[in-house]
Amino acid sequence: MKYDRIKGIDKDISKLVMGCDNQDDINEASKLWDHWIEVGGNMFDTAFIYGGGNHEKVLGQWLKNNNNRKDVLILGKGAHTPDCNPEAISKQLTISLERMNTDYVDIYIMHRDNTDYPVEEFMDVLNEEKEKGRIKIFGGSNWTIERFKEGNEWALKNSKQEMSILNNNLALAKMIKPLWNGCLSSNTNDTLEYLNSSQKSHMSWSSQARGYFLPDDITKEIEDKITKAETYRAPGENSSGPISCYDSEDNRERKKRAIELAEKKGCSAHNIAASWTINQSFPSFALIGPRTVKELDTTLPCLDIELTSEEINWLNLS
Repeated sequence: MKYDRIKGIDKDISKLVMGCDNQDDINEASKLWDHWIEVGGNMFDTAFIYGGGNHEKVLGQWLKNNNNRKDVLILGKGAHTPDCNPEAISKQLTISLERMNTDYVDIYIMHRDNTDYPVEEFMDVLNEEKEKGRIKIFGGSNWTIERFKEGNEWALKNSKQEMSILNNNLALAKMIKPLWNGCLSSNTNDTLEYLNSSQKSHMSWSSQARGYFLPDDITKEIEDKITKAETYRAPGENSSGPISCYDSEDNRERKKRAIELAEKKGCSAHNIAASWTINQSFPSFALIGPRTVKELDTTLPCLDIELTSEEINWLNLS
């Protein structure tokens, strides 16, 4: 495992983050998460809405069974649309903590933004929760870089804690259509330049572009499976599959280059894509969503890949 640091967290943080949005059964989850600990992982990502609350409960049961809360890190999310308002942050956080058998999360992320509210109203509540000890640091998911800057500028002017983390999609394949309504990509020139200059941390969801860099037949199989599964999206939403959300002429070129570089480095294009996310010049972490030990093990080789800045830019057509 590789690790990095974020100010405000007193532990090394694994560069890969275990997503908990697909584990409904404690026995199956335990097999995966026990292995996760064995390979050096220590960060878990979850959210108030995942599984209607069941996924937080499964994580909480695993923490209780293993008595290891102090040894791991939890990224919790809340205030998702349509409940994206300052009041929902504290209300949902209380419920999430009860589900997970803990009295704090290490990182709290607003799952969406709502520009109907002044940014300072969100920042006030986040700082209040930090002062209560229920969160250590915080950030925003699917926030524009302009709104993220606005929040932190306000915090500095008012002697409040800034947002430490941007939690958008940051994959080698640029998102063409949102995976879900309100989703944003950080693979833009303005956002990458800001992250590089500010050295703010980024945690990317769907960091491997939903399997876009797997062999074409497997990518197509994933697309078909997701497209048929109505539970993956609300009526009227775009399919959250790798082809419908990522396929474009530029991304096909990125995949071609990833395959070419993978042949040179003796790995898979899928691993090249994951390594691209974690090898950025700012603190960058990749959220992954394996369902089994085998799926996790196919991702781990990305940790052994070092990419130069020239390779990172070349892969991204920069």
